[in-house]
Amino acid sequence: MRIAIGEFAHETNTFRAGTTPVEAFQRRHWLTGDEIVAGHRGVRDSLGGMLDAAERLGIEVVPTFATSTEPSATIARAAYDEIRDRLLAGIRAAGEIDALCLALHGAGVAEGIDDLEGTLLGEVRAVVGPDLPVVVTLDLHGNQTPAMVEHASILLNCHLYPHTDMYERGIEAVELAQQIVEGSLKPTMHMITLPMTIPPSTTMLGVAKDINELCWEWESGPGIVDVSFVHGFPHTDIPNINVTVVATTNDDRALAARAATAVARSIWERRGEFLVTLPGAEEAVRQAMAGDRQPVVIAEVSDNPGGGAPGDGTQLLRALLAANPERAAFGFIADPEVAQQAHEAGVGAEIDIRLGGKSDDLHGAPIETRAYVKCLTDGRFVYTTPMGAGSQVDLGPMARLVIGNVDVLVSTIRTQTLDAEVFLLHGIDARRYDIVALKSQQHFRAGFVDIAGEIIRCDTGGSTTSNLDALPFQRVARPIWPLDRDVVWG
Repeated sequence: MRIAIGEFAHETNTFRAGTTPVEAFQRRHWLTGDEIVAGHRGVRDSLGGMLDAAERLGIEVVPTFATSTEPSATIARAAYDEIRDRLLAGIRAAGEIDALCLALHGAGVAEGIDDLEGTLLGEVRAVVGPDLPVVVTLDLHGNQTPAMVEHASILLNCHLYPHTDMYERGIEAVELAQQIVEGSLKPTMHMITLPMTIPPSTTMLGVAKDINELCWEWESGPGIVDVSFVHGFPHTDIPNINVTVVATTNDDRALAARAATAVARSIWERRGEFLVTLPGAEEAVRQAMAGDRQPVVIAEVSDNPGGGAPGDGTQLLRALLAANPERAAFGFIADPEVAQQAHEAGVGAEIDIRLGGKSDDLHGAPIETRAYVKCLTDGRFVYTTPMGAGSQVDLGPMARLVIGNVDVLVSTIRTQTLDAEVFLLHGIDARRYDIVALKSQQHFRAGFVDIAGEIIRCDTGGSTTSNLDALPFQRVARPIWPLDRDVVWG
């Protein structure tokens, strides 16, 4: 059996100005053919799972093309066209294949294309024909569409947030593709779209955890292949940002409809539990300084590069510097100018800096201060978190600056903080600090849950805010809860 694999993944935040060019993909993750195998074998992600499952099952893998980049602004149309063409060329060059497994995202938007994944899958279908099994892994922050259901054989959204099960979903993709080819599985999907959107909600606790457990109850019954609670991605302004439920059965459409309906009803009945009120920066720092279980991890959710925010916001850092607690670390803020300035000055130098706040006016003004250059690195390390363990990371030249009592990490390239390795790279053992501040919505939990004495999430009103009423929606289909509180469904 021969299965082709490929990837085109991007989480698009249309509230960010400008477009994401093809160069952003080329700089971060741009692999062809055997480069995909070398780059993903032993990595806990979807492609890594596909590779391991195929090897175990004796399936020949034909790698085509794989690319992704950090969540960012709308993808330039030229970038979409080039990536699509490379992926389709790789599929054509694969020759005779029995199935195709793709790692997509679900929240991609390109210029003129609101539904990137549905559009791409339609173009893939035009190449492979109507009968070839096409199994797709997806983020749970996908804005699921009928076109995606129409053109894919199975959609496998990850269940967990943090996304620590992407590797397992990759394994399932190959296993299910094999079953379809062998004739033991005839996947039948049913999707329900709810008139609601939710802020990013971890599945480690609370209502999202409960909904997942309901999904798994249904999955444990006969005939059910998969039931997915798809959260949607609210930090983009397109008509469809809805929560959806997708149930897949083995040739039983009525059963798929019953399962999806039952889960959708539970989500709708408990929708109010998804709304949270988070402290601002100053209050979060006050709470952290009063905490008695160290380290207290403060996550700035509203400037989360993992949702497309710039990562150079200064709101939380400014509050931390003003309080100036002992044994505090901030990791990290993206500012290539300051990182370069520190490298030019060298370890031991004192420099006058204008730190952060350079991308827009939404995430705070630059911090003008004097800093001591404690440590310089190349910004390269390997993730150890269950979400993507084994992945090579390159954040460009980095610096550990000391401002007052606070250790501040500065990167050249933006991304959210997923685990403590970036601190260790700069000689900081996060477990020995009282306060560790970082930028992330929920993914940081996977890497810090075993370290943190307490976790505080704060919202300073940026482009990935959890206060969805604050986002300047123009194109989303209305009415939609919670933007419209009197919506009726069911």
